[in-house]
Amino acid sequence: MRAEILRRISDGTYAPGTLIPTEQELAAEFGCARATVNRALSSLAGRGVLQRRRRIGTRVALNALGASSKRALPVFREAIESSGRRFDSSYRGRHRAPPPADVLAVLFHSDPGRIVETRTLFYADGNLLCAERRWHDSAALPGLDIELPASTTINEWIATNVPISLIEQNVSARTAGDMQVETLLGCEPGAPVLVYETCFWAGTQPVSLARHAFLPGETLFTSIA
Repeated sequence: MRAEILRRISDGTYAPGTLIPTEQELAAEFGCARATVNRALSSLAGRGVLQRRRRIGTRVALNALGASSKRALPVFREAIESSGRRFDSSYRGRHRAPPPADVLAVLFHSDPGRIVETRTLFYADGNLLCAERRWHDSAALPGLDIELPASTTINEWIATNVPISLIEQNVSARTAGDMQVETLLGCEPGAPVLVYETCFWAGTQPVSLARHAFLPGETLFTSIA
């Protein structure tokens, strides 16, 4: 049901700013319980695709999928070099462990076999800036299964090759152990890190989630067009 609602938003059946059918109407259409509809709509409202108001109904957000042109994904190289520092990165390869449950939930996915995790370190003027753990849907982004040139980061490949329809960002204070990046950063598990989480959508589905853990005293601010 959630996938069908997203499809209807994308193709304009449910236009930005308009009310969609009620829970009762959708339950009848899809032949399911109203509670199932409520969960699907709530998950989309929680991601900013829908807006729900008691006694008014559920409305498609004005900036929902397909409501604007391609979004610009922040590129680390550009952000670092624009601050006058030298950019460098170190790709640490794929991580073979199954994706965490919260990652699958963010990506609206139930098949862990399709989700690939990669790890990369970013440097500014030769100093370690942050560690990236990225999960992507290999079926949605098959281009990432090829060997990228050493000079191209996954971040740059995505920004150049993927038509992004929605970008979500969150910032939180965590510990290196919470994020499982203490080995990458070379610090103690209890060391504080600032985490930038970025999830982007291609068309009607979230296809990549990146978590960047910054060492204390290091930040990198970017903007989304």
